[in-house]
Amino acid sequence: METVPWKVLILDNEPIIHEIINTTLLDTKVYNRPINVFHAHSAAEARTILKEHPDICVAFIDIMIDTPQEDLQLVSYIRQTLQNELIRIVLVASESSPMPARELIEHYDINDYKDKEDVIPDKLYTAISIAIKQYSQFLELQKNRQELYEQLTHNEITNLPNRIKLYEKLDSVGNKSLVLLNIDNFGQYNVAQGFAYGDELLRVFADFLTENYADKMDIFHLNADIFAMLCYEEDPREVDRCVDGIKYDISRHTFDILGNKIRLTASLGVVLNEDGNLIQKAEFALKEARLYSRNNVAKYSDDLNIIRTVHANSLWSQRIREAFEKGNVCTYYQAIKNIRTNTISKYEALVRLEYNGKIYSPFAFLDAALYSGQLFDIFQLMLENICKKAQTTSVSFSINASQYDLNEPDFKSFLQTTLQKYNIDPQRITLEILEYTSISNKEAVQQLLREIHEYGCKIAIDDFGTECSNFAQLNNIPIDFIKIDGEFIKDIITDTNSQIVTRTITDFAHQKGIPIIAEFVCTGEICEYIKILGIEYAQGYEIAEPKPELI
Repeated sequence: METVPWKVLILDNEPIIHEIINTTLLDTKVYNRPINVFHAHSAAEARTILKEHPDICVAFIDIMIDTPQEDLQLVSYIRQTLQNELIRIVLVASESSPMPARELIEHYDINDYKDKEDVIPDKLYTAISIAIKQYSQFLELQKNRQELYEQLTHNEITNLPNRIKLYEKLDSVGNKSLVLLNIDNFGQYNVAQGFAYGDELLRVFADFLTENYADKMDIFHLNADIFAMLCYEEDPREVDRCVDGIKYDISRHTFDILGNKIRLTASLGVVLNEDGNLIQKAEFALKEARLYSRNNVAKYSDDLNIIRTVHANSLWSQRIREAFEKGNVCTYYQAIKNIRTNTISKYEALVRLEYNGKIYSPFAFLDAALYSGQLFDIFQLMLENICKKAQTTSVSFSINASQYDLNEPDFKSFLQTTLQKYNIDPQRITLEILEYTSISNKEAVQQLLREIHEYGCKIAIDDFGTECSNFAQLNNIPIDFIKIDGEFIKDIITDTNSQIVTRTITDFAHQKGIPIIAEFVCTGEICEYIKILGIEYAQGYEIAEPKPELI
């Protein structure tokens, strides 16, 4: 196999110099590669050679007495016009050169400087060998840098350009349209078929997008199962039609994943012909599309529900932080009445937030607390306040514990430490847990609740009957109370379905020996009705409103 030679350019107007160099480099090899010399006798001739041979590795440029400015401009031409940073430039000058060596080195991007008398065989060979080795090293660095750049800017599974590359494309001037695609139910394929299957699905999906739309749009793989398509079409109506076509094409295509034929759908978030923050806007649109259904398209506008939610969360997150600083996160207490004995021995602790002299319920700020990671802070404050209140009375208290609280590594230790700090009997504290979101199919949480129950705290299932409440799930943890969701209680007098659901839950609970608490008891008539059903406890405005003090 023929070895590719190194290319060296010699610019000198003295024929003897060219002869010396030819003789010196004849049959010479550097890194086992021969040297091919290109001879130029003027700067103009050198420019032509450099344009035709961009892989020249060394340029020996003699600053000639009759054309010094032109020769020095050749250096700027190489570095700036040709943007060639790799080539090693060696200036050769005599004592009569028009510019001192120091100024040449300071003002021009050169790599070496030689006096004319250095152009003798031994020194010439050494200079060229060193320059070629430097070039080779820089070439390797550039190659490694390019490989690293490719790794950083391309998805490792599909090899499509990634988010970094998309940002680079978005830096260009002008309006563009951006489409984000999220493969629906992708996580289920990973769980059911394994990650190798999921990776192949992503590769096949990427090939589908590239084969069908790469001639119209730039295709990107941002992360996981989210892809992006950048369109430069100026007519938003045309982009709109294209997006509808993409959605239709995906749903109609049969994808072959490791021999398994499947159909896929995708949710799409679209930004049409805009400039600035396109990715964020498209992400808002995609979240909006997924909020309501799968195989859905949402177009960005400032009026998206998801944007209003984000703005509200941002506003309330700041208000929550200020409320903590000013001591305006408050604990209210709502009485829970034993309707068999007509006594009140339990209270539910409910968080309230005071802002600008007004008291807000969790409906206004709880989503923001979740959004900003402040839910557990609220739980901790509430438990501290409950324990302080418990020191002044003999009644029991219940407190809501969300799935996010239960997933906190310090949840159990904080609970135990706080009760011990205030010398509170754990049996006076009940944790109210949402069955559907907190304990369903979560063995770690179920084990935590069992340990907390063994410690002495009681467990109540809150809002039972909503979503897809699973009676069998109650066998997995110890239950002390079941709270029937208020949606079934508030209309129980007139709504047959509410009556059936309430009777079913009550019968089941009583067979398990678990007492029932009915929420939203807002009239005396409802209170009497649930008492007849055998429900033990009532909570609601008929009994008492939430107050900052016990009644």
